[in-house]
Parts: sequence; structure tokens; C-alpha cells
Amino acid sequence: MTIDARVLLARRLRFLPDRQFALAKHAIFQGELTTLRRPRTWSQLLAAKNLEEQSELVHRTSDKYEVRSYVAEKAGEKYLIPLFALLTDAADLDFDALPGPCVIKGTHGCDMTILLPDPTRADRAAIRETVRRWLRTDFYTHGWRESPYRGLPRRAVVEQFIGEAGTAPTDYKFFMFHGEPGMVVVDQDRFTGHTSTMLTPEWREFAVSGRFAFAERLPEQPANYAEMLDVARALSSEFAFVRIDLYNVDGKIHFGEITHNPGGGLVRLQPREFDLALGEMWRTGAPVPERFVR
Repeated sequence: MTIDARVLLARRLRFLPDRQFALAKHAIFQGELTTLRRPRTWSQLLAAKNLEEQSELVHRTSDKYEVRSYVAEKAGEKYLIPLFALLTDAADLDFDALPGPCVIKGTHGCDMTILLPDPTRADRAAIRETVRRWLRTDFYTHGWRESPYRGLPRRAVVEQFIGEAGTAPTDYKFFMFHGEPGMVVVDQDRFTGHTSTMLTPEWREFAVSGRFAFAERLPEQPANYAEMLDVARALSSEFAFVRIDLYNVDGKIHFGEITHNPGGGLVRLQPREFDLALGEMWRTGAPVPERFVR
């Protein structure tokens, strides 16, 4: 079954209560039946955690505006991308006041991003309508019932665009277990030929696969990679598992987001034993076995 067919099938089951929907979604996307009573794999642990009542800190760090104060406290304001505006009404989006290239993001969910490399050439009416639709959307209800987003205020932020020539910067995603990295995923060319290369913290390729193909060549490790690890450790120290997303443009590290439920629980890792190995790191701190490294 293709990913599109799985998405369509899961959407047809949204009438189910939360737990039944979670079990059905897990079966559709992970290809296994489970009660989630005794989760062992990474995907099972994610699904079980998503059914729990989330802490105030989880909600705060899932909000793409509120998380900024957390980053400032834990790592420092220097890692924050400059903020141009906070919006609660699409009509308040003032294109003429924008000082340059920017990104508009919904603060209360995922997949709500507009790149504006040149605001003077933007289709203002279309963009305002898109933002208006975001602000009408309860992402928890209309998405995959990701509980970290439940009850978040519906807002949008406008931040400085840090890419080059209208191209999104490389995204470095740190999968952090009890404050230590277990995997680094390097996402490149996100809006064109998207690749997603899964690496060990020592920058070696895992012999595994996920939703997107690996880059043809090993991505270059940033010169200040050690500092990126320090930032990821600082931001993840309060959580058993979390994903910390960072950018690194011209040698400067920028915070992207904190994600508590990567991929909405929809990404199936192969081989399945790798999913179990990440689960062991979450549960016991055991490192991923060498057999999963190229």
C-alpha cells in the first residue's frame, strides 16, 4: 500500500475515539497490531506517549512562538531566528512593513509554512487566505491527533528567511534520548528533490531507510557540529525523547523547532529491528548496535 493510500485510509477512520484511532493508525502506517500497553519499539513508544496527558512544558515547546523563550533560557537568544511579527489575524499581515525575505509559519501545528524570498512580489491575497485557513484550523482535531498541539492558541509568526536565493537551508534533526543524541537526520532540498540522510551522532550513515531517500553523497558535517550537539543537549535535557531541529547557515547555528512526535507517528523505519533498537535507547539508554551502520 502506498503512503497516499495509507493516509486516505487513516483519514476515513477519524470518527474513532482517540485510543482506537491511535491503534488503527499505528497498524496502517507501521504494519503491526499492538495494544500499546507495553511499548518497546520507537514507533510504539511514540504512539503510547502521544496518548498520555502532556505536560505544560511539552505544550510550551510545541508552540512555535512560546518555544522561543525556552530556547533563550536553555541555550541562548543568539540561536533564535529574528522575529518580524506575531499574528492572530491574517488581516494584520503587513507586507509593506517586512524588512526583507521571510518565512510565515503557523505556531500550533505542522506543515504550515510559506517561504517569501521576496515579499514585494508575493500574492498577498492568496497568502492572507492561507494564513486565515491556518488560524481557523484546530491542528489536533484536523491533523493526526498529536497531543502536544492540543489546545495551543492559533497564531502565526513571521521570521527572517535564513536560506540563500529562495532555497530552504539544510535542516539538521537531532533525535535526542535522555539528553543524548541517538540519530541525526540531515534534510536537504526540502521543497525540490527532498533527501533525508540518517546518520549516527559520529556522522556515519545508518544502513536503514525511512520515508525519503538518502542524499547521493554524504552531507558535509558542519565545522561547528560539536556546538550543535551542545545546543541539542541543552534543549532536550528535560525530555526522555525529543527531536531538536537546527539550521547552520554560514557557520551560524539557528534554532528550528522542537518536535515531540516526529512525522506524526506515520514514518515506518526499515529494517524493523532498527525501530526496536531506537526503542531500546529510549527505554534503557542502550546504544544502537553497530550492525545498523554502513
